[in-house]
Amino acid sequence: MTAIGIDLGTTNSAVAVHDKQTGGARVLRNGEGQVLTPSVVGVHTTGATGVQTFAVGTPAVNWAFREARDTIFSVKRLMGRDFLDDAVVETNRHMSYDIVPGPGQDPRAHVMLAGQMYSPVQVSTMILEKLAEDAAAHLPEPPTHAVITVPAYFNEAQRVATREAGEKAGLVVKRIIDEPTAAAVAFGVDLREGDKRRVLVFDLGGGTFDISILNATRDAAGRNHLQVLDFSGDNWLGGDDFDLLIVKRIIDWVKETADLDPSHDAKFLYKAKYEAEKAKRQLSQTQVVDIIIPAAYRADGVIVDIDLQLTRAEYEVMIAGLVDTTIGLVRAALDRQKLVPDDISDVLLAGGSTLTPKVYESVEALFGRDKVRRNVDPMECVALGAGILAGTQHGIECGDPACATVNDEKVTECVACHRPLFDARAVGDTNLYEVTGQALGIAAVYGMNGDSFVSIIPRGTPYPVTQPLKRTFEATNGRKIVVPVYEGDDPVASRNQEIGRLDYDLPHEIAARAKVDVEFLYDRNRTLFISVIVPGTDLRHYATLRHDAPREGTEQVTVLTPGEDDEADQMRQLLLHVVEAAERFQLRYQPYVDPSQSVKIQKDLEGARRVLSFPDPDECRTMINALRSHLFESGLASQLYLAESTADRATQEDARKIYSLVAIIRGEFQEGRHKVAEDKARLLRGLITQMSQQTEVPEIRDAADFGGLLKILDS
Repeated sequence: MTAIGIDLGTTNSAVAVHDKQTGGARVLRNGEGQVLTPSVVGVHTTGATGVQTFAVGTPAVNWAFREARDTIFSVKRLMGRDFLDDAVVETNRHMSYDIVPGPGQDPRAHVMLAGQMYSPVQVSTMILEKLAEDAAAHLPEPPTHAVITVPAYFNEAQRVATREAGEKAGLVVKRIIDEPTAAAVAFGVDLREGDKRRVLVFDLGGGTFDISILNATRDAAGRNHLQVLDFSGDNWLGGDDFDLLIVKRIIDWVKETADLDPSHDAKFLYKAKYEAEKAKRQLSQTQVVDIIIPAAYRADGVIVDIDLQLTRAEYEVMIAGLVDTTIGLVRAALDRQKLVPDDISDVLLAGGSTLTPKVYESVEALFGRDKVRRNVDPMECVALGAGILAGTQHGIECGDPACATVNDEKVTECVACHRPLFDARAVGDTNLYEVTGQALGIAAVYGMNGDSFVSIIPRGTPYPVTQPLKRTFEATNGRKIVVPVYEGDDPVASRNQEIGRLDYDLPHEIAARAKVDVEFLYDRNRTLFISVIVPGTDLRHYATLRHDAPREGTEQVTVLTPGEDDEADQMRQLLLHVVEAAERFQLRYQPYVDPSQSVKIQKDLEGARRVLSFPDPDECRTMINALRSHLFESGLASQLYLAESTADRATQEDARKIYSLVAIIRGEFQEGRHKVAEDKARLLRGLITQMSQQTEVPEIRDAADFGGLLKILDS
């Protein structure tokens, strides 16, 4: 077995291998002689023959100026993301390649490469294959196992996607580890016996930002112990965002000097992004940089040569808001642990973006310069930590104390006693104690609300979870049980990240108020095992949640159960339902609602809440009609609402057309081109009209029951 550590980065990736003599690790050079491999995949099409050749890393970068639309970079930002995610929509407007919805009803973001659709997992697999192949040249035998790092704030779907990419690349994934934790492992090489340190890792990479707070100790046997106390961050904040601010500056320069808008030209966008990244690096060393791009843009017979100057002072003003966001997240993480900066003994800087003076000076201002450690290269420390773990973790130990057999990471049950290894712990020279960054739970019914989030595994829970964590509910339907699973901390389920759903058809009817136990187990790989049990019966349903399974992109709808059979009670419940639907509509589509219309919606919502206090059937009916009219008569917002509802039930091809057109309309509107957005919306209306003959558009309606959702027990 040969194991490597892989830092699969947004901008660059690196491979490291454990050095047994020093106890540390060393970064391996790739086929081009570099320690960093650009996380870029491209296709070069030979004009004469039409033969397509894939390239990864530097070769892909070298071809990108000619093949900009067929060059994929920053794909890590799309891992586990839905196509209509606001951040994806925003990114799609700036990328030189096309981001599209997945096949069928799969709402996840995919990319187009040489006319073919690829998932972020497939693109990441190509990068991992390149990394493993290049590493083999420096090792006695090709690598078979790997520890792969991910941002600490990656959600479960993103972690599963990363593991899948590693497995598709032919590697046994020993562990998926958080990037800040890997950086702390690299730092831990210098720990001495008896050391007790409280460490904060500030990890600002190309596409993500993470903070981890850890206790680091070293015992008499020479083993390091790293206990994660908390982590936080933003998996859509990084050096790429710094680059895009410079790109915007370049675009504005072209608009001002040539009266042309190059923002939709793929080749220009790639050139601008390339030069922006280079300028960013130079401004870490100098006070001023010249951005020169000959023949950057051609339009209407005009060739635009870019020649502009950017000072460090100007650049720091541009990025100040992003840097302030990182410091605010650090303070929030400290507050959650009831810590102050003086409680931190060491601050580790990880990620290439921490080389930006504005960034590291802000960290030093908060903690003090003497605490900020620079003894490990921030560009390499994550890979080095992964390499140490890859070489010093020797398998996983059976959770049965009477057995305790050490197994290879690729097996799912103990080779000796055949016990499932869901609660197995890694065996090695470094002991890691990690915690969940967000709560895991389900959507359930509370009162009249079917969109309440119930935490089963709370935020900050150490894992693996060796004993099931359980909550008891009531069944609302005797024929089926529906368990939507979410990750997040918001009390409203639909505001969290849905990571799966269990639909359980009961073999025979049970009582509507029967008790139902839901149990969660969480293993070392953050795989979630769910059990749904009806005590006193033989009804038991077990499932391993597939975070990577295609999900239907449907809106969450709060459903109601009529109480007494009097008209006032029924109308009150229906009004509650419509109020909640209108609130969700306003939250999701607020930017597209005319301000005067928004005032009317808010006024009617306030009126509806007053009516709910003393429900009169006629007044309830009046407010129901008023709120429903807003949903379908709010211009562009209503058109987007109806379009996305139609797409949920459309054919694969029709859904793709709708999603693509919706993304264009959103982008044009956000850019201030409202007239263009309205023109595109007319096309969208025609498309919906055509499809509505074949597809039922969902409307707000009263529901007879809770659709199988479980109900929270009355306290």
